Amino acid sequence: GKWHMGVNCKTRHDHCHHPLNHGFDYFYGMPFTLVNECEDTDDPELAKSLQDMYWLYTQMIILAVFTLVIGKLANFFPVKWKIIICLAICGLLHFLSWFSSYGFTKYWNCILMRNHDITEQPMNLEKTTSNMLKEAVTFIERNKGSPFLLFVSFLHVHTPLITTEEFKGKSRHGLYGDNVEEMDWMVGRLLEVIDKESLKNTTFIYFSSDHGGSLEAHRGNSQLGGWNGIYKGGKGMGGWEGGIRVPGIVRWPGVLPAGTVVDEPTSLMDIYPTVVHLAGGAVPQDRVIDGRTLLPLLRGAVQRSGHEFMFHYCGAFLHAVRWHQKDS
Repeated sequence: GKWHMGVNCKTRHDHCHHPLNHGFDYFYGMPFTLVNECEDTDDPELAKSLQDMYWLYTQMIILAVFTLVIGKLANFFPVKWKIIICLAICGLLHFLSWFSSYGFTKYWNCILMRNHDITEQPMNLEKTTSNMLKEAVTFIERNKGSPFLLFVSFLHVHTPLITTEEFKGKSRHGLYGDNVEEMDWMVGRLLEVIDKESLKNTTFIYFSSDHGGSLEAHRGNSQLGGWNGIYKGGKGMGGWEGGIRVPGIVRWPGVLPAGTVVDEPTSLMDIYPTVVHLAGGAVPQDRVIDGRTLLPLLRGAVQRSGHEFMFHYCGAFLHAVRWHQKDS
């Protein structure tokens, strides 16, 4: 699915950020992120204000060149052709300098890869959902005979809300609701495969999100970014609850009791030590690991989260801290 960590560091082919250089054995998905340009919408998302400014400057240069040409031909004012040609060349270079990056965003950014090879550039959004699901299903079928880790990062529910025709209009909550419905169907399809392959009671499944609803995402009067209930804020809004607090749903029949609700604060950083624990390994001892294994909490062996402090940073700046006193 969506990796969103990029590919290269210093050269075209070093692939230093690629999943295969970070512990994964197989990758199929989008190495960057999903933006409106991938859908050919009229509302660019990547550096929109910057693009608008560059386009304004380009229009001003074009207007200046046309004014000089007309003035020259009509003998309104004397100006050398050399000056007009130089101005036209400067305008063309200015246009090419920014359009080569932003004008081809769909080609540069909206790609699919299998391992180190690009399979689609730009990707076909109408087929992306079925392609992602097919890859995940075949991965399970291919590895069902031994322990495996499958990380599926959906392109749903992320603007521009790619939704197939089968699910458009299915929800009462607009395109966003349709997108959620389709993701729900995809999750259900993966669970069906787990059950069909008799892996139900031996598979730990964790479903969550990386952030709350993106409240600022709109198209006209239409809300594109979800809903955070009673919690203030959303994606990208500092340390407010609506941006950080997300649901976590766990399934492991025969091991974890169904219907259990855990109110303790946990973190997506806890996934790593939990997976290491399940695999029978040990987390590195030469560095601080911020996550805590979830298994004792989920099994009811402990009643409190292993986190006394949880810090939320935006870049290098601390925006929020949760202090969960151990003996209080």
